[in-house]
Amino acid sequence: MSAPVTAAPLPQNVFMDRWVLGPKTQRVWGLNHAIWFTLMGIGGGVFLVGRAFDVTTELGRVLGLPLVDVVSFVLIAIGGVVLIADLGRPLQAWRAFRNVKASWISWGAWADLVFLTFGGLLMLPDLEIGDSTPFSGLGWESEADGAGSVMLVLASIAAVVVMLYAGAVLARPRSIPYWHSVAVPFQFLASSLAMATATVLVLVVLDGDDVTSGQAVTLAVLSAALAVSMLLHLTTDKEAPGKKESIDRLVRGSSRTTFLFVSLLAGTALPALLALVAAAAGGARNALVVVALPLLVVGGFLLRLDTLKAGIYPPVTMPSVPARRTRG
Repeated sequence: MSAPVTAAPLPQNVFMDRWVLGPKTQRVWGLNHAIWFTLMGIGGGVFLVGRAFDVTTELGRVLGLPLVDVVSFVLIAIGGVVLIADLGRPLQAWRAFRNVKASWISWGAWADLVFLTFGGLLMLPDLEIGDSTPFSGLGWESEADGAGSVMLVLASIAAVVVMLYAGAVLARPRSIPYWHSVAVPFQFLASSLAMATATVLVLVVLDGDDVTSGQAVTLAVLSAALAVSMLLHLTTDKEAPGKKESIDRLVRGSSRTTFLFVSLLAGTALPALLALVAAAAGGARNALVVVALPLLVVGGFLLRLDTLKAGIYPPVTMPSVPARRTRG
């Protein structure tokens, strides 16, 4: 007589025919990264915007160096320190440079190094120590004549990458749907340029000059483009697994106040409106631009922090394994 037939253990819930792993929030990127992204974005943008507005050499100097460039370098240097401290093993920071072919992080590390190197060399002839300029005979001018023009091009390209690469790092993997979008690097770039533009314009005001209508319009366009991008990203593929959970967190969940009301409305849409009014209101233009700067910086920082918090892996559904029949 054959032995009785028994069944192997059933799935955890006998009323289910599949296993479902719920959405999971990433825990790697957080506050330090948001600070780093913000500082790098403003720093890279200030270098470019100062030259785009042709005010770099007009807004005062520190030790003979243009104030605009000093602000840019200080912000990027602080951002670099935050990054190295966040690595946990600062002495192994060199590993970030190894994988240029496949890693935007490596691109960012090299961009930081290229920017600080060639931007620093570009300014070096102007450095004043006491009453002397010991590096004035290096053979190039900080106004980008001859060899200086090459350094300016290299530093400018690196500054663009510095502003862009944080968003590109997030957008490349497919595992987090909300991040995997061209909207994320565009938002980081537009936010960086808007914050940098406001920073340079405040330096113009502090130097005793007036912001021009065209400069205010530039600030309004950048801020408005950022606001539109944020709204489009919230309304595109909003039912896709993973992105739906991210949008729920940003619009209805724990990040609702900081993202919708502080970052989007007060930190992006309101500065766009203020800049637009400033372009038409000559008498109040300087004051409106000064008010816009802190709003944009707070909004830009929270945009990055909330984007990181909304990094959610989609739920995963796996069919359960049918019960096997075995012979005892």
